[in-house]
Amino acid sequence: MPLQGKRPPFIGLKVGDLVLVQSTPNPDPSDTDWWMGWIVRCTHRSQCIHGTTMFEVKDADTGELRSVDAEHATRLVLAGMDATKMVPLVPVS
Repeated sequence: MPLQGKRPPFIGLKVGDLVLVQSTPNPDPSDTDWWMGWIVRCTHRSQCIHGTTMFEVKDADTGELRSVDAEHATRLVLAGMDATKMVPLVPVS
């Protein structure tokens, strides 16, 4: 992925983050092929597949564990949520 002086949107994602996962990195605004989940494991950089950073994400609706290309994930920040009072749904190491 050429950065052209920009930071990729997945930099800073970590275990415990709530993410929106889309079918492509730049979907059409009318695209409804998306789901939400919690990051449960980040692939170590040396284990990246063909230069792609992968995460294991637990689907918030089904509980299914899925491998996700980091470029397809966007971290969600919920307005008004106090991070110090939040109980993560997945263990944070």
